[in-house]
Amino acid sequence: MTEEPRLYNLQRLQEMGNNDTVFMRQVVVIFLQNITADAEELVKACNAKENKTIHFFAHKMKSSIDLMGIEKITQEIRNIEQAAKSNTDIEELDSKVNFVNNIILCVIREMREDFNL
Repeated sequence: MTEEPRLYNLQRLQEMGNNDTVFMRQVVVIFLQNITADAEELVKACNAKENKTIHFFAHKMKSSIDLMGIEKITQEIRNIEQAAKSNTDIEELDSKVNFVNNIILCVIREMREDFNL
């Protein structure tokens, strides 16, 4: 039976932690705590049309998304950050933020399953 491909890739984290599974699990737990709250705040800010806050949370989430190898939204989070900062493509922010949030929710589910959390 083949495993379904994951939306995340921990290769970078494995390299940082020299394949230390305890370290990796700790980082994943912290990531899950932070990304859950940050994604919620990003959606709230988007619903409230608060571009400064959208920019803040997109910027904050960017490095975590990169570290966890969530390639499907690596560029999208940057697009959100830039659009919110420069007040351009504002009409597309809702759909972009919802897309990122949906991917984050899927990653959270996958990681919880994979790490028995």
